[in-house]
Amino acid sequence: MTVPDLLDSRAESQPDNIAIQVRGGGLLTYGTWRQRAVRAAQGLASVGIRPGSVVALRFPDRAWDHYAVAFLAVHYAGAVALPFRADLAEQEAERLFHLCGATAVLHGTDELPRLAGVPDHLLTAVMARGGDGTEPPCLPAAQDPAQIIGTSGTTGVTKGVLASHANLTSGQRLNPRPRPYAHSQHAIHAFPIGTNAGQMMLLGALTGAPTTVVLPRFDAEEFGRAVEELGIGTAFLVPSMAIELLNSDVPSQRDLSSVLLLSSSAAALPAPVAHALVEALPKATVVNVYTSAEAVPAQVSMVVDLARPGSVGRPTDPRDLRILDPDGSELPVGGTGDVWLRQPGPARSYVGNPAAGSTVFRDGWVRMGDLGRLDEDGYLHLVDREGDVIKSGALKVSTLRIEDALHEHPGVADAAALGVPHPVMGSVPVAVVVPATGGLDLDALRLFLSTRLSRPELPVRVLIAEDLPRNATGKVVKHRLRPLFDAPEATRAATSARFGRSPATTTELGLAELWHEVLGRPVRAVTDEFFALGGDSFRAVQLATAVSERFGVEAGSALVFGRPSLRAQAVWLDATAVPAPITGPGGDAEEVVVPAFLRALRAQPHVVPLTSQQENFLDWMAEEGGRDVGAVTALFRLTSPIDGPMLGEGLTELVRRHPSLRTRFVPVPSDVRGLVRTVLDEEPRARVSLVDAPGATDAEVNALVIAERDRLTDLGEDPTTRLLVVSRAPEDHIVLLAVHHMVADGWSIGVLLQELALSYDALRRGRTPRLPEQAMPYQDLVRWSNSRWEAGRQHFAAALAGAPSALDPFPGRRTVDQVHTLAHPFSIDAEAAGRLRERAGLLGVTPFMAVAALWSGLLAARSGQTDVVLMTPVPGRTRPEAQRVVGCLVQSLLLRVDCSGGPGFAELAERVRVAATGALDHQLYPYAEFKPSVVAFPAWLRYENWAADAHLPGVNCEPWHVPRGTTVPWPLPGGDLGVPELTAVERSDGGLDCWIQFNSLAFERDDITALAAEFTVALVAAGR
Repeated sequence: MTVPDLLDSRAESQPDNIAIQVRGGGLLTYGTWRQRAVRAAQGLASVGIRPGSVVALRFPDRAWDHYAVAFLAVHYAGAVALPFRADLAEQEAERLFHLCGATAVLHGTDELPRLAGVPDHLLTAVMARGGDGTEPPCLPAAQDPAQIIGTSGTTGVTKGVLASHANLTSGQRLNPRPRPYAHSQHAIHAFPIGTNAGQMMLLGALTGAPTTVVLPRFDAEEFGRAVEELGIGTAFLVPSMAIELLNSDVPSQRDLSSVLLLSSSAAALPAPVAHALVEALPKATVVNVYTSAEAVPAQVSMVVDLARPGSVGRPTDPRDLRILDPDGSELPVGGTGDVWLRQPGPARSYVGNPAAGSTVFRDGWVRMGDLGRLDEDGYLHLVDREGDVIKSGALKVSTLRIEDALHEHPGVADAAALGVPHPVMGSVPVAVVVPATGGLDLDALRLFLSTRLSRPELPVRVLIAEDLPRNATGKVVKHRLRPLFDAPEATRAATSARFGRSPATTTELGLAELWHEVLGRPVRAVTDEFFALGGDSFRAVQLATAVSERFGVEAGSALVFGRPSLRAQAVWLDATAVPAPITGPGGDAEEVVVPAFLRALRAQPHVVPLTSQQENFLDWMAEEGGRDVGAVTALFRLTSPIDGPMLGEGLTELVRRHPSLRTRFVPVPSDVRGLVRTVLDEEPRARVSLVDAPGATDAEVNALVIAERDRLTDLGEDPTTRLLVVSRAPEDHIVLLAVHHMVADGWSIGVLLQELALSYDALRRGRTPRLPEQAMPYQDLVRWSNSRWEAGRQHFAAALAGAPSALDPFPGRRTVDQVHTLAHPFSIDAEAAGRLRERAGLLGVTPFMAVAALWSGLLAARSGQTDVVLMTPVPGRTRPEAQRVVGCLVQSLLLRVDCSGGPGFAELAERVRVAATGALDHQLYPYAEFKPSVVAFPAWLRYENWAADAHLPGVNCEPWHVPRGTTVPWPLPGGDLGVPELTAVERSDGGLDCWIQFNSLAFERDDITALAAEFTVALVAAGR
């Protein structure tokens, strides 16, 4: 059937019934509606409007009755209606007019401006040219186009969606006629003309039982008055209107008990708002409707169910809803992907934009532009609008979750969350909130959010606004909020002055200095937030360390995450006394026996002080001859000409710059095995090997690289820094930078590569290299770090008291006294890894903690032991001055995980979080005192995010890889009780490259392959 068929039927059966009643305006019965529409259609035909013509309609929202006449008049003329919103900008209206091939504009009044050069007609004038209003000039067919409705335009320019009469009348019948909303005599809405929601109400007026009451604009007081006076039984709102209603006093001052059905559409109704509506309208059934201009009348709806927060319902037929991955494959229950709805009737399209339509309309299905998932009962849960999802690092953050949490706070009247660019994370979440009448304390809001959101979801900055920019359908136009966060310093300073004073108290001024040191920028107001000024988790640890030192308190990183504003941190400091030392379970700190070798080692007159890891390495190498901790390396391929000798000269300059690279470890004649003292060379020494190998195969190159990588180093005589350049052609060079682990760590390699590029570039230009000055001398930094050992010693003594020294027995491990390491590679696809990150975010843990929980649980299940000690390396650079320092500063954290009781993944992840947070806050400690005296064989786990292939900045580079593992076995008297080690590295696409490194003399490869498979299965299951 057609839209005119619907009106003809109502005009014949109920001519005197009121179809539309405008509050403060006119009304329209079905009989007069048809008569006036047919007369106007006759007038349109007389001025040249022909079947198939596109006629734009421009009416103010107070003229809904006139608009209804004009819309049907266009149809009775056989033409296509193009409704314009009253607030549509002139330039955008002209663009849409020409895009859709319109030929004329039909106006309701003279108050709206005319489009330049476009034929226009007034409705009253057109009606005056018509006949008697009985026979329309043309009757369209069901397959004919009926309307072009503009999209909301929240994520881009408005597009015109073409719909046929069969689309608009799908599911309707004339005999017997259905009577939607028959429980009501009146149904009310305030949707603007020209919106999808408004069009649904227009069709509802043709098909529904009650009179449609229209508010020209939504006003909570006028809404309440209309409901009370007319006894309205059905109300249609969008979320912004519901929020305005709840924030007003109307529900308590007006009698709204007549409302038996309240329907919300256009956007997802935040769960806290839905719950508040249920409480405010106890007699009403609150329904959430999910559809779009592209999909209507297809929809998903449900009665708000407090047991299913966040769900928007399920279709009548489950086959009408699908969740697809980017390749178009249907995802299983719980998988997050694109939401597609099956559309009844002929396929729709975007007028004048077939390319955009090809990604939205496909084989009778409509892509909604939202990401969602289905639960086991088939209910749809929206994750976010596709364009609104914040890709923060490797995690996708939902703005809907953030907004739900914001709406829960009683001091928030309205809120919007969005992502803004970040130099490290890619994007980070921020929020704009409208305070409730009683005002809003941003510090209290942040603490409130920290109990409901995971750390990646916490907005790094929250701004206060008087209102939010919304389009005609009530959706927040988020691109209009982003400039608020891009304001220049002058504007930001003015904003800070408006919402917060400058630091003034002694504590605030001291904190402001620390913030400036860590962030490199001044703090203008006490309401400024650490993460909004560029902070991240790494700098949060640095700030916590600096606060502890300056104020004499034990301030962990939780202080920064839980109280990100300077004011909140100052309040906490002023109220916090110096805590007592950390003690063991019995009330006293556990005594740690310091090995005699270490006591003698520390007594030596070291020119360069030893770090915690250096002590551990010397202890380990001294236990048995032939041991070497090896080198940390960077390996890459240069595909441009290079001056090898000059590159070597640039590296030598770096050795001169960094004392750690000029440090030698000279044996001291003594009865104590392995005793050494440090000596600092005055002149730099580096081993530079330039090998010409024209036409060498990859295997031949790898043999040269591995031989240099695994070269044994005499730490008392040999250079600790080495460079190998294998040249196969003038523009084909494989470069290995290797620095002995005694004097550098993985972080140091990144620093050296950046400085090597600067040094090499300067030398090529005939200039003296000029590198940034070190903020803190290396020796001073090491001495400062070592001065923090006592607090760390107490923490780990208590945490590891009674811990097992190894996972023994462990199935499949043979007793051997040598170690030869091999690696079994495997990978986790981006989809599975992404689901795990999403689950981790929901649980409030990091991806590392999630992987650590899975690995410890797997080892516990394999060994039958529930007390697992994990080992994981961290940079050890807790001061900002340490970021440009080259040295062996890495720290080995021991995490004791309780796997007893068969805990599920969520509980185990929480146990890991508690252990990891405490260890991270005490990461500066003498690790060698705990290994092997306390934990001889921990389970190693390495997790690397933001990993990138090594390269030399400014030069054409490609990655080059050689197999992991060692080529030289080393002795282990007493037997190897170690377990396989897991390394997981995040890829740029979000997947994980993993390796299980194992002693090939103790384990069979088949056992390791099975272990990798078990880990993969556990990871996939945890992400569901």
